[in-house]
Amino acid sequence: MRSPFGPALAYLVLSALVASFALSAAPARSTDDYIQVVFDFDPSKAAYAPNESYDIVFTIRNILLNGTESPNQVKVTNLSAYFSWMGPSERIVQSVSGTSLWLYPGEAAQYTMNLTVPANATEKTYSYMLVVEYEWKWTYGTVTMAWTSQTYRDFVVEKQSIGTPREKVNYIPYVGAGVLIVALGAAGAFMYRRQTSHSPQKTRAAANTENTLAVADVPHATYPNILAVPGEQFPIERGSIYLVKEKRPNISFAIFNETVSHGASGMLVAREHPNRLRQIHSFNATKILWLTRRVGVDHIDPTELSLLSLEMTKFVEASQRSVVLLEGVEYMITQNDFQSILRFVNHLHDFVLSRDCAVIVAIDPRVLSTRELALLERSAKIVEPAEQKPEKAPEELEF
Repeated sequence: MRSPFGPALAYLVLSALVASFALSAAPARSTDDYIQVVFDFDPSKAAYAPNESYDIVFTIRNILLNGTESPNQVKVTNLSAYFSWMGPSERIVQSVSGTSLWLYPGEAAQYTMNLTVPANATEKTYSYMLVVEYEWKWTYGTVTMAWTSQTYRDFVVEKQSIGTPREKVNYIPYVGAGVLIVALGAAGAFMYRRQTSHSPQKTRAAANTENTLAVADVPHATYPNILAVPGEQFPIERGSIYLVKEKRPNISFAIFNETVSHGASGMLVAREHPNRLRQIHSFNATKILWLTRRVGVDHIDPTELSLLSLEMTKFVEASQRSVVLLEGVEYMITQNDFQSILRFVNHLHDFVLSRDCAVIVAIDPRVLSTRELALLERSAKIVEPAEQKPEKAPEELEF
């Protein structure tokens, strides 16, 4: 007599074989190999106030290889964040499956998650962790996966000082008095100018006063400028960005070498090919990235600022002490735009504040306008070449 369990048993065995084949045929990868995640806070600040809203901007790229048999597409479904002010099992989850699209290998997309600091958050540094859930479509179906960040401990909450509300004041009398004072002052200045214009020359005291006022009107930089001589070496401070304004990066390499000689791991991002750089400069770098559109190992596309930021972040977090020299900002500006580079430098400024590292940015000031240079200088300590006297007097110089 034929057993009724025969067909069912055969089906189960066949299903097990197919499942076993599918698992063995799936590429052996960690979750980090499927997508690349770069995130940033907007606005990017050193500290946030209680009850303040902010965005976490995710840039997610499919880094799987193109396959003829497997589509290797990924689709982001959920974003979630955990901050240490939450409960142990609490987290904020935001679904993006309704608007997310399938990403082919090499494609990237941005996703934004809006959050608010709790109104009762105390002033301290909080830790946080981010999770990106996504689907991976391949030959044998769709698999649900998740990317999890490391635990970061650099989200600072500080209360902003707010003045106590004051009673309404009637400013009309004060405005009238101010107008009268300005009118009297203008009349006095006019009379004084008429009187002094007939004198043959101004006194030395008056001239000195004018010079002092002129200097006082000039805005000062946040940090004093450092005047350095090419070849001079001096230690730099952790958590700082140094903007070195020079035509050739001689001082930049001197600072870089000095820091590496004191035990820091060095990373170099350069426009020139490393072999050519070694012919011009002497340096010892643990990692070198070449800014180029050519594909290759340790090559970085100058338009991929998020990828460059990720590479620098991974290097700094893997080193106990580190220094990064960025040479080729002029080339990066031509391949992007100035605003993108400014946001990139501001991101670096916020990143290094809480880490035992420093960033050296070499820039030729001739390629930027005064306004652009001033914007870059706001987040950095300025290093400029010191004026050197010639070894011979001008009349003794040989031509």
